[in-house]
Amino acid sequence: MNAPLFQIGQAIVCTNDDFTLLLAQNPAIQTPKRGPIYTVRGLYDTHKGFGITVAEINNAGVAPGFPEANFHESRFAALPDVEELDLAELLEETVPASY
Repeated sequence: MNAPLFQIGQAIVCTNDDFTLLLAQNPAIQTPKRGPIYTVRGLYDTHKGFGITVAEINNAGVAPGFPEANFHESRFAALPDVEELDLAELLEETVPASY
């Protein structure tokens, strides 16, 4: 089996938030939405790849006696790395030194 696309602690976004089938099975499950940034909390090896749980959603108590609902990794994308900017350098480039 291939390695998971993401690592625990990695920031991701949901790219496919259509969980109609899952919610039909259990409408109490909280699901990721497009837009917010999520943090990978857990990875689960499934028969069709890896499932993900995120730190911002906890479905552990939704279906007692069953594993926590997880979401297939194909529904997510990693956030691109953002370089840290030095504010002083940025200001020097954009504000004239004198008038």
